Amino acid sequence: MLRLLLRKLPWVALGALIPFLVLAILWIKKLPELEIWHTRVPTGEFTRNRSDIKTLADYQALEQKLLLKVSEEIIAKTKPDQQRAINRFAQKSLTNPLAYPQNWNLTYQLQGGKEAVLLVHGLSDSPYSLHELAQKLHRQGYTVVGLRLPSHGTAPAALTRFKWQDAAAVVRLAMHDLAKTHSKIHYVGYSTGATLGCEYLLARLDGEQLPAISSVTFISPAIAVTESAKYAQWVRYLAPLSGVGAAAWSDIAPEYNPYKYNSFPLNAAVQMHELTSHIAAGFARHAPLKDWPPSNVFLSAVDSTVLPEPVVSIWMSKLVPGRHQLMLFDLNRYQEYSPLLNTHAADWALALANQAQARPYRLQFVSNRHVPQSRKVSIEDTAAGASQRQLIESDLAWPNEIFALSHIALPFSPLDPLFGDPAQESNSRALKLNQILIGERGLLQVGGGEILRLRYNPFYELQEREILRFIAETQ
Repeated sequence: MLRLLLRKLPWVALGALIPFLVLAILWIKKLPELEIWHTRVPTGEFTRNRSDIKTLADYQALEQKLLLKVSEEIIAKTKPDQQRAINRFAQKSLTNPLAYPQNWNLTYQLQGGKEAVLLVHGLSDSPYSLHELAQKLHRQGYTVVGLRLPSHGTAPAALTRFKWQDAAAVVRLAMHDLAKTHSKIHYVGYSTGATLGCEYLLARLDGEQLPAISSVTFISPAIAVTESAKYAQWVRYLAPLSGVGAAAWSDIAPEYNPYKYNSFPLNAAVQMHELTSHIAAGFARHAPLKDWPPSNVFLSAVDSTVLPEPVVSIWMSKLVPGRHQLMLFDLNRYQEYSPLLNTHAADWALALANQAQARPYRLQFVSNRHVPQSRKVSIEDTAAGASQRQLIESDLAWPNEIFALSHIALPFSPLDPLFGDPAQESNSRALKLNQILIGERGLLQVGGGEILRLRYNPFYELQEREILRFIAETQ
């Protein structure tokens, strides 16, 4: 009897597997068709193994060659039915960055004094995300470099080849180059840019010979991602098995944004899982983090791109008391909105703000929780090592229509020409990417959640002021 069961077991397993295979094939066949910008990877991108790229000037020369390939191999070959005003890869599109006087997809360098600031953007993003802060820092007298990460600023297909080690290598290249002529280097990282800053600092703690960083500023730092990211590598294997390349993508969307990819390949999620796992192990290995530079962090209590709570539990809780600070933006707790909101998503932030135990960093909790019948916010300020908080009144308030910040909102001012507040009169522009489209559900190729997502920070002025003060006071 046992032998008979063992002989039948493979057939039983196959029978159980067939329905799942059928469902997977049906799902794959419903995926949208890929366009040339999803399949054509511009050749010649920087990798950690390239010995011919030694300086920022070398890297910028390589970028010019990459953009020429984007123009010749992708934009010039975009199909006639995709030649639309809001297609980034259409020749005469309003969103074609190659036609702009200043293409912020490229690494830029603003020459200043003896102190430098390196700004590093996030995954699928571009140097544009920190360009306003870069210009303000330059006006303050700093030399500023806005670094483009490999596989970015060209075409979404490039992210299918993205490796976090290549991004880490170009951060090292920029730091070495700046260290030749500058006495101090400050680091500003947004999202994955912050993750790479952590990787760099942990490598120094491991003994790698790297230039010192005088201070770090992290905006929406990607310290941890959801567990689903690690399973993305298995899903992407369906692409060659099925013959449908779209199976290698978690999102395929119209490319209307000149400075950010809307389509997102599963490889990018896999790389982020590997990178965040790598730094988590480093934090645990080196805790307590004694030789860590002063850190200035800005975080939204709710974030659908990365997990916000691990910023504290995995990293900041392991810092040694010093000149570190966290500005945490609560959600809008205006009581009239409460029936519509899932406030539990920010419970961790309230628990942190209410914590009586002293922290190794200063906490500034920006919230209207004490007066929920008003949109006006105050700042609950708790010094590093203290347990008592000071309530500081402010003249800031939540705009009527905004119920929370978002991962992508923090680095952008309401006056940003692309992503700022459409209601700002001074924000006149031909292209408005922060407008809300209204019609019937299910019709748009862009999800309703994406349209509802806030793209600018109504408290940007407060954030920028803190960044400038923090960097200026670093000894």
